[in-house]
Amino acid sequence: MPTENINSSSKTVLEDANNIFRAGSSNESYDLYLGAPTTESGGDGSISTMEPEGSSEEESALSTLQFYTNEMISDIQIYGEGSTPTIEISVYLKFTGNDGATADITFVLKSGTQVKADEIITLEDPCSSSGNPFGGGSCNYAVNVINMEIPSSGFLVENGKRLSLEVDATIDGCQDSGGLGGGGGCDVEMQYGDIDSTNSFSKIEIRANALSQSAVKVHMTGSGWTDNEVLEWSPNHRSEFRTMQFTVQIKDSFGRDDIETVNLIMSTNSGTTTVFNKEFEDDDLTLDNDGLVGNYTYTYSSGIDAGDYEVFLEIQDIQGHTVLFEHQGLVFVEHDIYLTLPSSQPDTVLIAPGMTSSVEFEVEHTGSDSSDLQVIFDLARSLPSTWSESWDKPGGYSLNGGGSSAKPILQIDVPEGDLSTGPDKLEIEARAYADIDGTTTEVVVVEIVLDIEEVGVFAEPRISIFEDFEHQIQIVDSTRPEFYDESLSHYVDTDEVGDFFIDIFNSGFDSDTFFIRVNAMPTSWQYKFYDNDTGLELTEEGINSVTPSIGSHDILTVRMDVFPPAEREAEDIGLVSLQITSSGESELRTDVSFTVHRTFGILAEVISDSDAGELGRVESVDPGDSVSYSVRVTDSSDVAGQTTWKLINPKDLPRNIDAEEGYSSWDYRITDSSNNDIIIVTLESESYEDIKVDITLPSNVEAGNHTIYVQIREEGVDSDEARYFDLPLTIEVNEDVQPGNLPITQKSEFTRFSSEEKKSIEFRITNDNNVELDVFIELEEPDGWDGEITASSSQAGQGFLFVTLPAYSSKDFFVELTAPSNLKDGSEADFVLKVTPMDDEVPYSENYNQLSKFTFKTECKGVSCLLNELYEPEPQTIALLAGLVGLFIIAVYRRGKYDSSVSQIVEVPLEEQMKLEEELDVPEPVTEEIDEDDDIELLDALDEI
Repeated sequence: MPTENINSSSKTVLEDANNIFRAGSSNESYDLYLGAPTTESGGDGSISTMEPEGSSEEESALSTLQFYTNEMISDIQIYGEGSTPTIEISVYLKFTGNDGATADITFVLKSGTQVKADEIITLEDPCSSSGNPFGGGSCNYAVNVINMEIPSSGFLVENGKRLSLEVDATIDGCQDSGGLGGGGGCDVEMQYGDIDSTNSFSKIEIRANALSQSAVKVHMTGSGWTDNEVLEWSPNHRSEFRTMQFTVQIKDSFGRDDIETVNLIMSTNSGTTTVFNKEFEDDDLTLDNDGLVGNYTYTYSSGIDAGDYEVFLEIQDIQGHTVLFEHQGLVFVEHDIYLTLPSSQPDTVLIAPGMTSSVEFEVEHTGSDSSDLQVIFDLARSLPSTWSESWDKPGGYSLNGGGSSAKPILQIDVPEGDLSTGPDKLEIEARAYADIDGTTTEVVVVEIVLDIEEVGVFAEPRISIFEDFEHQIQIVDSTRPEFYDESLSHYVDTDEVGDFFIDIFNSGFDSDTFFIRVNAMPTSWQYKFYDNDTGLELTEEGINSVTPSIGSHDILTVRMDVFPPAEREAEDIGLVSLQITSSGESELRTDVSFTVHRTFGILAEVISDSDAGELGRVESVDPGDSVSYSVRVTDSSDVAGQTTWKLINPKDLPRNIDAEEGYSSWDYRITDSSNNDIIIVTLESESYEDIKVDITLPSNVEAGNHTIYVQIREEGVDSDEARYFDLPLTIEVNEDVQPGNLPITQKSEFTRFSSEEKKSIEFRITNDNNVELDVFIELEEPDGWDGEITASSSQAGQGFLFVTLPAYSSKDFFVELTAPSNLKDGSEADFVLKVTPMDDEVPYSENYNQLSKFTFKTECKGVSCLLNELYEPEPQTIALLAGLVGLFIIAVYRRGKYDSSVSQIVEVPLEEQMKLEEELDVPEPVTEEIDEDDDIELLDALDEI
């Protein structure tokens, strides 16, 4: 039963994690040994809590020697010893040189790069390593003790930083070579590690608590480290609430190698009884940021004594320090209750107008065995005044001793009418009272909140279908149909029966029976329905199978047995559609579907494909793209020996060839795991082989879903008897609409238009896109012309046309043009067809619009054409008229000159003529015989024009 909305925990959680635990130990003395360098430490040597092993190291201190710890995995505070805090450093040194030489040796202690303490010692008595001719011995290393004073508060080495020691020597008065008894060069050498394998060491002595960052926390199982701790526990709770999760986090500043043992202890407050003492083995702890983390779960017995309990984390390091961390402690409470719902009670309260709703609760006494409780139930928030509620025991419920329980029942009377303003939550309080020293005292208050849902007396059933008895493989959910693909195959071998388990959930207020009707089933397939609980076949009423009565919000599982046909020519794959209807109200029904697929001992399944979505289906593919499928071919038969199976290329499969989409023209390739072309696989029973199917799409492929089949067929057997399997592969092609992909062409031949002539011109529009488009075509004609667009020559036209074009299709249409009356000969008229593609009644963006221009020429004959030309002359006509006018003026002039010479002769005196000729210097005239008839003919012609 779902309980996500139930809040009945009476556990106390601690909000301030900083107060969960505390260390009950003080600082301890640590010996930090100087040894050979490691890959983690670096430098000339290492500093570690582990005693060095193997031979010792010897190095000259004339060049600074540097010793490092590993990086600290937690902060550590370093303190000194004694009332005047000092850090003692013991090192083995050897000073060699001539008499009179002295050596100053500087010791520097650092935290990271910061100097925290330093000290200088002087050596004045060098020895000679070459010996003395009068019996002197060779030099030996001697231990030197250096005390560094530090503040009483110590100093901090932070997480990720290192503690380091630097040793640097200088010599004064050294002679490179000497006379009798003199030594060679001078040196100060330091010895560290296991000194001559004597368990003597160069070391640093400090006080610290390297384990101070360790902790233990207590949770419910499944909680994380940062979750709030559970500090109160109930002695008689359910078993799942009596399991305690202890999480330990051990952080040693010097690293995990410094940790020796880890123990977790829980005991009574007095310490007289140990509940458990858990010693963690190496396998119990895992490395986490150089620390150790481990979990320990403990389920205490029902009826454990109430009271306070202590928890300790005990850690011992390799130097024998034992650090005890004391947890704040746990309490096992005397009084407690647990409020929940019985498994048969939904966590949603159903209401219906005029009906009575009943809710059953379950309350358990989880406190100590010796305590008695009286529990009273009430509503934390009142219902509307027109509603009423009642409890089966208004006076409360007696719980005598831990482990006892009761099942209170609440009844709610809901009024008739509209309930839309009613409450959406039901809040219930349970108050527990106990007798403490003769006084009735409230000890526990628990609240539970339930959703309220208004439903009809009867309701549509909610259907879920599973492939397996355990209900692990779901194939249908009527409340979430988008999560399941009804076309996905569910396999049934030809010699077997397919079992499908149908869960019918009655979401109505009242009990109901339901009719199951099969609306679709592959040809020749058979089926039966059974009550899965009783195994009895459902009663049939006509074409319906009838379920037993199902209580409100109860579930009945119906087993559907599906029998594949024996005939080979029957359908192998098909949709099973079920309609499940309420008998209380026939309009309340639910339709669900799934696909069955018959197999013949051979099975092919897609195990991966080009995208990360549903297997066997590749989405968002563009025309011209390639997709691939990894297919596992399995011999599911029980036939002994090997069987050879032929892989039929999809282009050769009849069902692909017959498809209207032309799948046989696509490019396919089938390869094995080595990318070699493959046409057969040889398999034994229950064995398999993986193949790869590559498909390349053509550049012109319609948008939408495309299903291609790959067939695996038994080789060497007659085709009528051969076993086979057809695997569907689905490709979803994206819509690809491009600007300019709606061209218009003129089908009619070009002819000239005469004045007022009407012609019907045929055009064709082509959709070169891969999706069906609604197209709006408009005609733009020049002034004076009339035009209409029609879908056919016999229809009436208008100024636009709306057509639907399937992908990669064409459609013819007609444009009726009527020329104006003032048409001129040899002119041109431009017409524009504007095409606007639509997307669900909304135009695509403007750059998808197309303009197609068509030009028609005109012709004109007779006197009317001259008048049209004069009425609206072309530029060349104007030039011609200008020329004619010029000719007319000349003709008139010449005719006037002729008239004056004949009819208007005026005599000029001879003296005046001579005087005029001298002034003008006129040359001798050229005489010509004037033809009067020619001038008259030219004037007549101009009059006609």
